[in-house]
Amino acid sequence: MKIEQAIDWQKVKASLLKQMKGIGYNPDFSKMIKNIDSMVTNLSKVEVEARRIRKSNMIQNQLDGINKAIDHLEKLLLIAQLMK
Repeated sequence: MKIEQAIDWQKVKASLLKQMKGIGYNPDFSKMIKNIDSMVTNLSKVEVEARRIRKSNMIQNQLDGINKAIDHLEKLLLIAQLMK
């Protein structure tokens, strides 16, 4: 799963939380989701600024970092599900 803008995070987060319920509670996964959540909050602020000054390339670095973190978490969740 990937996001294109900050608003897409809610659907991805819901999907990740659903996957987490299948493997049981793990505080590390919860922390990772909270960290991605704060990254998305910062992305949202940068998106507003980018729209204001009409420079959409400002958000690409943060967007890449968030998508990388989501991908990493998905892989860890898959490993946890296979180990169950």
